[in-house]
Parts: sequence; structure tokens; C-alpha cells
Amino acid sequence: MNCILCDQPIVMKDRIRPNVATFECGHHFHLSCVLHHSRDKLTTDCFKCKPVKTTSFPNLSHDRILAMETLIQARQNKAKTTKGWFGFSSSSLKGMVSSGSSLNSIALKGYTPEDFIEESITWKQMSRVYTADALMDFGFQWNHLIMMGFEPKDFKKIPWHHIKDTLNLSASDILQTSINLRELGNLELELYQLEELGFTWSDFVKMGGNSRSLKLLTDSVDDLITYFNPSKEQLFQAGFTEEKVIKEKWKSEVKIKTVKVNGFVF
Repeated sequence: MNCILCDQPIVMKDRIRPNVATFECGHHFHLSCVLHHSRDKLTTDCFKCKPVKTTSFPNLSHDRILAMETLIQARQNKAKTTKGWFGFSSSSLKGMVSSGSSLNSIALKGYTPEDFIEESITWKQMSRVYTADALMDFGFQWNHLIMMGFEPKDFKKIPWHHIKDTLNLSASDILQTSINLRELGNLELELYQLEELGFTWSDFVKMGGNSRSLKLLTDSVDDLITYFNPSKEQLFQAGFTEEKVIKEKWKSEVKIKTVKVNGFVF
């Protein structure tokens, strides 16, 4: 018995056919032949029963394979030209970024976010040339930003909808940048937004949050309690005594009373 895909015999030994694919119709082929045929023709049909795959989109599979191969080839054979005045050619990726080429034209050349990382192009360089909308549309994700040297101050240029939805960030992601409380306050996010990201009272304390520094986020004790639900003990441990609330001009309709913590009365 021969495999009709390669016209080579299907070898049997002890009634076992190694490397053989058998369809429900009973026809046998070499497994490697079937895999190649299925990949090239984008079909799982038996070749003998349906030798020609019918489709309403002629040559679609060939066009897709050609497009994929072209993109791969473009990435592997990026222009290797001599260096220009500033150490790189205007036809290189760094040169295109430096000259302000649109991200659409860069994408058409087959470049992806990974290429920017491979070329050691920093997020600082990118954000000087392109808007956050353009960068997000190009396909940059949070892991790309981190690898490109993203810093806490860079959040300032990224709108809330990209932080929450496009990048899908959480408090733990943001804390990866070693952001401090002042830098977090500079982002001017509302407390409900910080709560949506998953920030907790413990996070603020670890960032140095106390009755003085938390004023960088809000001037309302009531709002801190509403969104982050610290216990009375946690409030006092952070310095929220009645005296300091008055001295540091916190807004509060809830009177801060004394409480005993670890043997100390506040």
C-alpha cells in the first residue's frame, strides 16, 4: 500500500503502521504527509475523498502564507546601511523614530514593539515623538513599556482609559515601577480610580503614607476611609490623631477619637 500524497509505501511491521494517519473513511497516509498537506491547504479533509478544498475565497490560504512569510522576511532582513550623521541611518528603526516617521509607516515595514526593544529604543525617546494614543494603537503593551525603561513620571502622559483598559494595569503593575506617594499624587488620579486599580491602605503605608504625605492624594479623611477602609488602629498608626487632623487641616466630618494601640493611648 502506498501513500498517495508521496507515492511511497506505507511500511507495516507486526501489523503496526508507524507514522501513519488514518481518516474515518479508512484511507491511510504517512502522518508527516498529512501534516504538511493540512498545513499548506488549511484543511483537515481526507485528500483522497476531497482532493481539492472548496472555498469561496480563492487563493486565500496562499495569500495568507505569503503575507506571513513577507513579514518574517522583512523582520529578518532589516536594512543594514551605513551610519549617518547621528550614528544611524534614517532608514533604520532608530532613524525613523528620530525623524518622526509615522508609526503607520513603521508598521508597514514589518516592525513590531519587540523590534523597538531589540534596538534599545527607550520609552522616553518614543514618548517625545509619539502620542500615547498612537503608541497604544501600534500595539505596545505593559511588558514592552517596562522593558523600555518606563518610569513613574511617564504615567503622566498616559490617559486614564489607556491605564485602565488598554494596558489593563493593576496596583501591583504600577508598583513595579517603584513609584512613591508623591509621584502617585502627581498623576492626579481620583481616589475611586486608585481603588479601581486595586490600591489598598497597606500599599499606601508601604509607600510611606501617613497623616502628612497622604494629603498628596486627597485632603479628606472621610474619603480615605470610604475607599480604603482602614481600621481605627491603622489610622492612628499612620498618625491620624485628632491633633494632627486639625493641625494638618484635614477635612473630616468624622471626629477622630483616642484609641489604645499596643499599650499606647492616642
